[in-house]
This record gives sequence, structure tokens and C-alpha cells, in this order.
Amino acid sequence: MNRRNALKSMAITVWGLMFLPACGPDGSEVAADHVKTLSLDRLQENNLQHLVDTLIPKTDTLGAVDLKINTFIDRILANCYEPEVRQEFIASLDLVEKKSQETFGKSLKDISRPEREQILISFDREEVEAEKEFFDQLKELTVLGYTTSEYFLTNFTKYEMIAGGYDGCVPVPNEPIKIQKCQISI
Repeated sequence: MNRRNALKSMAITVWGLMFLPACGPDGSEVAADHVKTLSLDRLQENNLQHLVDTLIPKTDTLGAVDLKINTFIDRILANCYEPEVRQEFIASLDLVEKKSQETFGKSLKDISRPEREQILISFDREEVEAEKEFFDQLKELTVLGYTTSEYFLTNFTKYEMIAGGYDGCVPVPNEPIKIQKCQISI
């Protein structure tokens, strides 16, 4: 295993361990007091879901909504980020809704994908630092959630849980091992 693969495996393991307490032994979720979520209202949850779907839509492969990346973002922000960052993210979700209302006269959930893309592009190009940071953070967490999902790792990478695998039934040769003597002269 080379260094790059080792670092990649270690990074995946660290991110996986962050969510290990959120999983019960049978794959079900544990009690809600162990896993925090953001205090999003229904509109904010829908907007987050539509934004994630805009970034990675469903095509011939599963999209971000199919893999519940919006839930991943909700949990990672609530459990791993400072309260100020969480509040800025929630405020930015409200700002996205406001821009949608101002630009198209409709809620974000009611506009088409190209119109949502237009709003996200405006956030990416904004001179307002908070809007640019929101877009960058949303994009980063969406890509992180997607590329660390089981679906992505098993279908698009050659991810192996145990590098090299395990083969318990390997024939061992009965021939004696020949050791050569070598002399080193100084």
C-alpha cells in the first residue's frame, strides 16, 4: 500500500468514525439524544434538499437526495461545527429562499433546476463573503457526503475494507527454504 492510499483510507476512516456513534449495532439509528440535528424548519429542510439535488442530481447514477446527503449535511453541521457556523448556514438557507422569491416570485422548492442553478451561481459569484462561504461550504459538504457514501465507494472506486483481502486456505509448500550466504567485505 502506498502512502497516498494509506492517507485516503485513514481520511475515510476518520469521517466514518465521526458518525459511528450515530449507528446502532443492527444498523438502525440510536436514540435522538446521541445525535444532534440543526433546528431547521420544514421550508429550510426542503430548500437544503433541493440545493443538494441541484449540485448532484439523479442521472443514470443515484443523486445526492437519493443518498440522503441533506441529512448528512444537517448532522455534520450540528455535531462537528461551531454554533456560529451553524447559525450562518441556517441564515444563508433563509437568504436563498429570499433570493428565490425576489428573482422568480416563487419559493425555491417551486422553481426549476436551471433557476436553482442560477441562484447558486449568483452565490458563487457574489462579492458578499458570507454568501460565497455558504456556497463553498454547501458544495464541499455535498461532495464529501457523496464521495464517502457506501454507494460511491463500492460502485465507483476500488474500495476494499481490508486491503489485499484475506484468504484463509492457502497451500503452503513443503520444500525447505534455501538461504544463501552473503559476505560483505569492508
